[in-house]
Amino acid sequence: MASRAVGIDIGTRTITVAEVREGRGGAVVTNFGGIELPGDVVGGGEVLDADAAATALRELLASAKVKTDRVWLGVANPRVVVRQLDLPYMPLVELRTSIRYQAQEHLPIAVEDAEIDIHPVEDWVTEEGDHLQRVLLVAAHREMLTSHVEVATRAGLKPMGVDLNCFAVLRAVGNTSPLEQGSEVLVDIGAGVTSVVIHEAGLPTFVRILATGGDTLTEALARGLDLDRTEAEQQKRLCRLGATDPASQLLTTQVDRFIDEIRSSLDYYAAQPGARRLSSVVLSGGAAALPDLCDRLASSLRLPVDLARPFDRTNVKDTVYDEYDLREVGPTLATAVGLALGGLE
Repeated sequence: MASRAVGIDIGTRTITVAEVREGRGGAVVTNFGGIELPGDVVGGGEVLDADAAATALRELLASAKVKTDRVWLGVANPRVVVRQLDLPYMPLVELRTSIRYQAQEHLPIAVEDAEIDIHPVEDWVTEEGDHLQRVLLVAAHREMLTSHVEVATRAGLKPMGVDLNCFAVLRAVGNTSPLEQGSEVLVDIGAGVTSVVIHEAGLPTFVRILATGGDTLTEALARGLDLDRTEAEQQKRLCRLGATDPASQLLTTQVDRFIDEIRSSLDYYAAQPGARRLSSVVLSGGAAALPDLCDRLASSLRLPVDLARPFDRTNVKDTVYDEYDLREVGPTLATAVGLALGGLE
């Protein structure tokens, strides 16, 4: 267990970091920050220019005054595959050893080209006396993971581990108290990728990664209104979903398509054996604070929707931000905070 850890979220448009240390009353966030990336450095959650990303990361670490070089990285892109499997029960150590021999038939990528991990969900005994277990099988292209590690290494850091962004968000903001009323949904909306994780009291039961995000909305405005990217991004922040002006109508149409993708994922979950009723939704990521998005998503899903608040759970030390500011930046830092918290475990 580390006494201090740094989480690094390399997104499509920004890199965010958070440093966490053990305190007397629990984990404390000591430093955090973010930096924007040029458009050709990361695409769809994959690093395209490691040198440029490393240069930006070094600048960010200096400005955030991070005090350790031990870092934990996050990934979220369509080259990460998550499958739910029901298998004969065996101890976790044995399961981790044997899973590669069982995984290939469930994966669209060659096992030898992937890093594989498993997350036990539950186990039970059937009426026939068979002891079974349900697990989440996670597989990621090794080349993609290597590119993230390379960015940290070139920035002079020591990568200690790689985790899924959605699991980091769960660690940072997921409700870990018993959810008698149902399961919580966490939706992390980045520029190029959106992750959906459903959990029960901190235990993930379903994961879906969507190849769409805030950039999809920006690009729709740019095409529809003949704007450059900067103008389209500015216009996106001014639009009101459901309004009748051309820009708002265009954005509303695109947002509704995005919401349909989220709802489709939740419908798929609901059709699975043992699925629990959904209780609420929490949004994180850089695009989560889009005006009116929470309300429109809540209306469509008929569930309460709120923004992620990682600093409500993990204290912050010596910050110039007041409570309002921390709530404003919280959704964009949830992944980095959760990655750092994982380094303390």
